[in-house]
Amino acid sequence: MGTYWDWYNQHDSKPLVDLIDKAKIAAGSRLHTDKAYYGRKHDHALKERCLKNGIQDKAVKNKPLSKRQKQRNSLITQARYVVERTFGSQARWFGSKILRYQGLAKAHAWHLLQAMAYNLKRLPVWIAF
Repeated sequence: MGTYWDWYNQHDSKPLVDLIDKAKIAAGSRLHTDKAYYGRKHDHALKERCLKNGIQDKAVKNKPLSKRQKQRNSLITQARYVVERTFGSQARWFGSKILRYQGLAKAHAWHLLQAMAYNLKRLPVWIAF
């Protein structure tokens, strides 16, 4: 199982399969991710769970992306932007790139507070519409 630091000191793409299982995503749903998750392991895991592949294609040495792959990546980016802009705004406005607390309860509370602050900051924009 390993220690907390063994789990903490790994790339984000490592626990993807476990997270998919925990999230209980409905079959037929599309999972959008960036290029960091590109690979046969994740493709196979998505097929096993009857999920549509929304993982961006990644160029490898001496094999650039085709025009079709670039278009596909662009479509995935448009879908991901809706969610990613929230995290980008939190990083800019509240310095949320670094988690300052240890433990799931404290980290969860911090993220909830940031979400509330984000919503309050965006409230005038929402009311204007």
